[in-house]
Amino acid sequence: MPNRTDLQTILASYLARHPAESARLTPVKAALDAAHVTSVPVTCSAVVIDRDRRILRTPSAPAGPGLPGAGPQDSDRSPLATAVRAVHDQTGIRPGDLCLTPQYLRTPIDIAPGPGAVSLTPGAPVADLRFVFYTARTPTTDAPWQPMTDVSLTELKDKVTGLDGQATPLNASALIYNSYGEYLLHLRDMREGIWAPGCWALLGGGHEPGDRTPEDTIRRELREEAGIIPRRLEAFLDEEVQDADGLTMPVRTFATLWDGDPAQLPLTEGVMLAWFPPVTVPRLRLGGGTLDLIQRHARTPARG
Repeated sequence: MPNRTDLQTILASYLARHPAESARLTPVKAALDAAHVTSVPVTCSAVVIDRDRRILRTPSAPAGPGLPGAGPQDSDRSPLATAVRAVHDQTGIRPGDLCLTPQYLRTPIDIAPGPGAVSLTPGAPVADLRFVFYTARTPTTDAPWQPMTDVSLTELKDKVTGLDGQATPLNASALIYNSYGEYLLHLRDMREGIWAPGCWALLGGGHEPGDRTPEDTIRRELREEAGIIPRRLEAFLDEEVQDADGLTMPVRTFATLWDGDPAQLPLTEGVMLAWFPPVTVPRLRLGGGTLDLIQRHARTPARG
């Protein structure tokens, strides 16, 4: 079961976005605050939207009408991972057929009080955390789809109206090269739970709510991580990778010329930054896809 502190953080983040729902979720907050155990029972369900703006419907789902849902298991990394597992178990849709939405990312689109929040029955779920996913590609499933206008859950109807179902790059990375043809690589922390720990990789990161475009994302990440403010960014390649939950993560890689000294940068994440010529890069321990990106860029005409 999820950690109580993590659930309190999720609830606080959700209410910051939906303050008008504070009264509706008062029983959930009270149940979490009153819990005397580390783990708290919840259910986690999924709203899956395809490219035609239809919503996946599973009438027999335990989480409620139409939503695939399940209780967390010890093997689940997070409540969101539980929702991903529920989709696969109940519809056959693989995690790789799903991606996050730029509007909600890993934050629930809705939280509904569970029976445990009202009755305080030991072991009863105190809430249903509802996460939203787009389809990254057309999935194979026998489960039916319904028009977005037919959503029966009142608390969800308004929230899904503005979602278009179109997968978009949510991560951005930067191929930073200098006038000598070298590439700037970032040695990542050796820390559990992050992508490519202890590997050399490109600078970059994930979409945040204030980002309007992938270029906004990479400019913010470069500024925050290393104090780099590139004059010009050129979109180089869009690709798909899998995140830690097996979801498809669309990534846009940008290229930019920069002739600075990495030793003078105010690095806020990772261990260090260093220049490497393309011939040296294959000898490094690299994050997935980094070598291919550098080799592909090195074969393109000179840019400046």
